[in-house]
Amino acid sequence: MWELYLDAFEPLRTRAAARHVLRREEFDQEMADRRVTKLVARDRDGEPVGLTTLATDLTAVPWVSPEFFTARYPEHAARGAVWYIGFTLSHPSRRSTRTFMDMIDALVAHLTENQVVCAYDVSRFNDESRHFADNLRRHLERTEDVTVETVDQQTYYATTFH
Repeated sequence: MWELYLDAFEPLRTRAAARHVLRREEFDQEMADRRVTKLVARDRDGEPVGLTTLATDLTAVPWVSPEFFTARYPEHAARGAVWYIGFTLSHPSRRSTRTFMDMIDALVAHLTENQVVCAYDVSRFNDESRHFADNLRRHLERTEDVTVETVDQQTYYATTFH
């Protein structure tokens, strides 16, 4: 899975200010963490071609504030129904296929079945170049009864002194 992950996420090392690429030990810990559900897409030969991670316990996600989500969604939090998508990826060679959307559809079915609030973050690069958040929102609104909202935003600045 590590090679699949790197093939998909390596370009974000230089395209996003936030560190979107886990270190190997972080990746291994996430794969072993029972609080994180893993959905794997495989090709006809059984080789992994897509992966989604879904934290069903926000304490498994070091970069989010469980308190923020508990305060914002207290009823969902009380029943353990505030989850976080770590990532969804497909191998770059599969981007022109249905692999990614099939994974999204399987994930959405799972989220709908459990009636959760599901949070996720999207890098500016993926949002601007691939319109990821808008495309996902449109897909969700066509297929499910959902409310999609921006709950927070982090902007990185750089000042160059001459």
